Amino acid sequence: MSETNNIQQLLDMLPTGYEEACYETKAIERNRKIKNGRDLMELCLIYLIHACSLLEVSKYASLLGMGKISDVAFMKKFAKCGKWFEWITDKLKPAPIINYKKPKSLENYNIIGVDASDVTEKGAIKRIWRLHYAIDIFQMKSVQYKITAQKTGESLTNFEIKSNDLIMGDRAYGTIKGIEHCLINKGNFILRIRSKAFKLYNEALQEVNLLNELKEAGCEKETSIEVHIRNSKKQLLKLRICAIKKTDEEIEKSRRRINKRDKRKGQTTSEESIKLNDYIVVITSLSESITAGEILSLYRVRWQVELYFKRLKSIMDFGEIPKKKEDSVNTWLNGKLMVALLLEDLMAIATSFSPTV
Repeated sequence: MSETNNIQQLLDMLPTGYEEACYETKAIERNRKIKNGRDLMELCLIYLIHACSLLEVSKYASLLGMGKISDVAFMKKFAKCGKWFEWITDKLKPAPIINYKKPKSLENYNIIGVDASDVTEKGAIKRIWRLHYAIDIFQMKSVQYKITAQKTGESLTNFEIKSNDLIMGDRAYGTIKGIEHCLINKGNFILRIRSKAFKLYNEALQEVNLLNELKEAGCEKETSIEVHIRNSKKQLLKLRICAIKKTDEEIEKSRRRINKRDKRKGQTTSEESIKLNDYIVVITSLSESITAGEILSLYRVRWQVELYFKRLKSIMDFGEIPKKKEDSVNTWLNGKLMVALLLEDLMAIATSFSPTV
């Protein structure tokens, strides 16, 4: 009974017009086996949340008085729900789960962490899908999400960026193309950079040797370096490098990880890359009014977006894709994402509840 009540609660949280959208997106074309959008959504939520078999879902339909629907008929119906789920996730705007106080120098920015995570199908083919995600770090709420095939790489171009957005991303996002996309849309960024991702120049347009510049940075001493990069049109962009050296313990752990990875992949990481990895190095568009210490401290909280992925994979089984046809898998992934957003809203309601004595 409690499980049924939980499903009903999620149904009541769906956006206005979702039942009409069921017909508009052709999830239901004829009212034969399943009569309306709410009934279909209830069965979909049971399937997505409780990891039921298709046969169990058909039994649920009978027990809930929705009529007789075979497991095969439900699977065909479910496969058509992808556009419907996308319509719903586009309308869901999760409320803040928490409101952390921002540093005064950053209170006018929407501070957003971006990342991506791969999920693999079961079975022989093992197609890989990629979830691109952005969360508001200080409110712990989702702001953007996108599901693609693996061939779509991790890039800031996967996200809509607005003025006052401050985007934080790991090394995968520290590219000329991503930086351009952010600046064209009047956003700001703090991005980790990797060795030789692009050339850096000083004011005299001489190439900067980053390792030489970082020698003064210690594990308790941040450094800020003014640099220029060339965009795709060969125009110069003035930016900043902020860096701090890792502790000896962190360096040792990092080097062990690199050695382990190199052995697994049969590759050799260059000495320059290994030495650069002894530092936390980010490139940013933020002005000198925000110190290197503030920028690096802020970058350290970017790991919150990685925790979100872990929660999505562990609690929602997002990493477990059943072996199905491509359209069904896409529907399943969008359905899991829809449920995750509904649960996020549920968490926001729970954390805002303040009992009176």
